[in-house]
Amino acid sequence: MINFEWHDVKTPVFISLWLFFTILIKIGFHHSERLFVIFPDSALLIVGGLVVGWIMDHFWAVDIYLHPDLFFLYLLPPIAFDAGYFLPNKAFFLNLWTITTYAVVGTIWNITSIGLVLYLFSPYYTTQIPFLDLMLFATLISAVDPVAVLSVFEEINVNKLLYICVFGESLLNDAVTIVLYHALSSMVKIGPEYLEKEDFMKATFSFFLVAFGGIIIGICGAAITGLTTKFSHSLNNVQPLLCLLLPYLSYLLAEMVHLSGILAIVVCGLLMKPYVCGNISSESGTTVSYFAKTLSSTCEAIIFVFLGLSTVSKYHKWDVVFTLVTVVACFVCRFIGTYMLTYLCNNRRVEKIGLVDQFIMAYGGLRGAICYGLVMTLDKSAVPAKDMFVSTTIIVILFTVFVQGATIKPLVRFLHVKTQEHHLKNVTEHVIGSARDDMMAGIEAIVGIHGQYWWRRRMSEFNRDYIEPVIAHTPQSRGTRLMLKYDEVNAIESKRRLMSESEATTSSKV
Repeated sequence: MINFEWHDVKTPVFISLWLFFTILIKIGFHHSERLFVIFPDSALLIVGGLVVGWIMDHFWAVDIYLHPDLFFLYLLPPIAFDAGYFLPNKAFFLNLWTITTYAVVGTIWNITSIGLVLYLFSPYYTTQIPFLDLMLFATLISAVDPVAVLSVFEEINVNKLLYICVFGESLLNDAVTIVLYHALSSMVKIGPEYLEKEDFMKATFSFFLVAFGGIIIGICGAAITGLTTKFSHSLNNVQPLLCLLLPYLSYLLAEMVHLSGILAIVVCGLLMKPYVCGNISSESGTTVSYFAKTLSSTCEAIIFVFLGLSTVSKYHKWDVVFTLVTVVACFVCRFIGTYMLTYLCNNRRVEKIGLVDQFIMAYGGLRGAICYGLVMTLDKSAVPAKDMFVSTTIIVILFTVFVQGATIKPLVRFLHVKTQEHHLKNVTEHVIGSARDDMMAGIEAIVGIHGQYWWRRRMSEFNRDYIEPVIAHTPQSRGTRLMLKYDEVNAIESKRRLMSESEATTSSKV
């Protein structure tokens, strides 16, 4: 009477079991206090993938790995959107110059220095690798991965300046890495002997096109999201879908024309939030926030489990010297670049970045799935050393996640790194902060300096006069935002008071 139709439900059953297995790993990890203190969440997920990969390797002949399309088109966008939507806007724009310096100049430094070190030791490798291939590998291995950084830095709860600099760098260096990766891939396919001056000019132009093109698409996506939520003000069931769908479409559109999809979705999430929060209901806003966090956490866990699975592969080719040189070069060049660029940035900064923060910043340059996704897209016919590059990339990822990720927590405690204090500002603090910003903007105007406060004032006026009337359903004045903040703080304080009274009543009865 019961028919076993396995082939009809095979794919959804595999997906459901995979998600269930990932959730079980996270539950078990968070219930083990000893493991939670020693290892980051990502490390235990990779171990789970390693165990499953080892079992499947003995009982199943199929080679399972993290496919680049699965990563770049489905798993990475929710994580990038979550990062942009919940990114602290004020801290990000205040440190934008520093973040851009690390992301652009720092990435170019890492690529150049790592590539030269690898070429210097090339006589000791088992395989002869052309210089252009080594530079291509240095490009993909230099990418600081936002998934790995977000996973570790949120656990150790570092201060906002340190977090925003490292995480902002990991988001923006995508543009540099992707552009140089595609440019060098094309040069490798053409052949070094056939390269012309126009090829290098095209690569330089592509960098600015990819970066600014992704930003423009993100701005357009944020504007469209604001407009659609404005006219769907009474449709609460539609609003969350618009807030999640349009940023994803911005990412896909950018990737379709070979622009920076990460920049597009991060900018879209970053800029749409102020307008979306005023256009949608509180229920829809809660739905968007929780669904974005849930989807991001799930995709992040799947990525790390897949990385563990990919380690158990039948196509690895090992070169001990090449692997050791790569690991040491990534570690040392990261430190040199961080200290060098921080010295230059501190000359223009009011709030200096200390030596301890610089050390954690350099030590937190984790590699992850972006490196793996890029190395898997290499054309083996053009890059014969692809299998060796893949194996070395996995070792670098495991080293940064297990060694650096596991030791960064005790290092933060040992070095007394300032951690983030979760403090809810009251209404008085908001009023004083707004008054201070207005006063500083007035002083800059009198002195004739176009500093950060002057620019923030001009952008605020432009937003109030031209953007909010078009995108926002009900443009909010400073007084309206202050009253909303008062209601929020009052609700939180009332909840705390009720909870404390309830606990006191329960304890007295006992």
